[in-house]
Amino acid sequence: MFWNKESIVEKIGKVPETLADISEDIFGGISVENDCLHRVSLSGKQDPEAPYVCRGLYRDINIEQALMYPYIDSAFSNEYAVHPTRYSFMLPYEIAGEKLKKGCRVIPPEELKERYPLAYSRIAEFRELFHHADFPLESPGYYGLHGRKMLEYVGTPRLVVTDSFRLQACYDASGKHIFEEGCGIVLKDPSRYHYVLAALNSSVARTLPAICKMENPNCGLTTPAALKRFPIAFPDDELIESLISTISRYLIYIHGQVYAAGPSEGTRNLLAFYARIVNLLVLDTYLTNDLDPRFLEILADNIPPLPEKLEYESGSGLMSTLRTRKENILDTPDFGKCRFTAEFTNILATLKNNGVW
Repeated sequence: MFWNKESIVEKIGKVPETLADISEDIFGGISVENDCLHRVSLSGKQDPEAPYVCRGLYRDINIEQALMYPYIDSAFSNEYAVHPTRYSFMLPYEIAGEKLKKGCRVIPPEELKERYPLAYSRIAEFRELFHHADFPLESPGYYGLHGRKMLEYVGTPRLVVTDSFRLQACYDASGKHIFEEGCGIVLKDPSRYHYVLAALNSSVARTLPAICKMENPNCGLTTPAALKRFPIAFPDDELIESLISTISRYLIYIHGQVYAAGPSEGTRNLLAFYARIVNLLVLDTYLTNDLDPRFLEILADNIPPLPEKLEYESGSGLMSTLRTRKENILDTPDFGKCRFTAEFTNILATLKNNGVW
């Protein structure tokens, strides 16, 4: 079969299982009317008495840590790992429960004043400064938020999908990051987060606009409606799924190092190597299912799983190990002899020519 862009989109679009089928929930980010009230900047002064800068009050402030959450800024790349930002988000809510979906209630003004006087004082001052007298503090509506679904999943691990030039996904393992633009995805089977993460960051994801356009031309990509339609194909071979999930964890770690310390030529090369390998595995799963068995053997010999949560360790200690594994793969005598089928080579050429690879 000769593959062109249309036939690739058609093939992927016909995958019967979708993200909606394997997800517990897919939800949008929060919506705020007073963004300057809820979002603050880190002061950078490491002052425990005034760690934040209020953009509305234009001065250093302090807020109870129990109400503060890290923030995902969609203006940054958040591929695989969450890109750290200088923002934090005030969430004047009580969130409780051990289940995936938490109980959630906005804290009323009098209770907020008693339990979190710093937050209450800031809200009251903000209201006065901006002449919001028509919004009485006797009601929590002034500092309440829209986007209850997201609030109910605070503290639950999830994927977060944003759109920065193209669809990109990161894994929020703590579930504590707040985001305004984009979508959160909670899977039914937590063991498949890293596989789905790789699929969402692969070339397959770049066909989603065309798939959605055929069904709903006005549907934005980072909306629950669009992401529910995202086709999900799992490999028949457990080895391939394991390799994809493991490399996905490698990429979380490498991206985390890049976001923390900045990119170098060596890091870029390492990132490109593992991203290309995982993309090949995902594309084969969706389109051909006929990779060279020796290619898979070499990967299996050199890409062992990571210990639990090692990808979130601070420091660059794992980086040298990942470089060694890369070199071992490339130095395997018959690695260069592994060949893709003519069909798969045609797919890669088509994706590259259409700016999808």
